[in-house]
Amino acid sequence: MTELSEKARILFNPKRFEIATILFLRGKTTMAVLRRATGLSWGDLDSNLRYMETKGLVNLRKTLTRRGPRTIVELTSKGVKAYVELAHYLRNIIPSFEDKSRSSQRM
Repeated sequence: MTELSEKARILFNPKRFEIATILFLRGKTTMAVLRRATGLSWGDLDSNLRYMETKGLVNLRKTLTRRGPRTIVELTSKGVKAYVELAHYLRNIIPSFEDKSRSSQRM
């Protein structure tokens, strides 16, 4: 994984990758939507988002609505770049795993 930038390595964690994927596909969304989509606990989601925020990958913004306070989450431009980099990296290494799997099945 030495080819990946520090930001992309942060997203290599399965929970953070799932969060980033949802944000990449949906755009900005609330923590409640992310919690339902990922199945993570509030604490797990919050700690991963705060870590991603300290690394500059997401923005967290508190807002008041008629239904009460909400936290809006969105990928930053650095977050988008890191996600695209990691997705490209994964696309490139997956064929080599498939080739190895086919070779071992033939034996």
